[in-house]
Amino acid sequence: MYMYSVGDIAEYVVALIASFAKRFNMTEVQAYRYLSRYGAIHVAHEYYDVMHTQSFDDMVESLASYCRRKGGTL
Repeated sequence: MYMYSVGDIAEYVVALIASFAKRFNMTEVQAYRYLSRYGAIHVAHEYYDVMHTQSFDDMVESLASYCRRKGGTL
């Protein structure tokens, strides 16, 4: 099992939130709140080991899809 630093995970999640915000034309605060509301921040943290090996575009779309399944409307 690989151990990742909290800093690496935090940096990735912050960059992912910024990419999500840009993709959906919202502020980073709005993106954070939306992703948090539907549990996507937890998913990004929990599955960092796999997610960080994929493209940001793919992961943004994956998180958007996850949020839609949880009731999100984006």
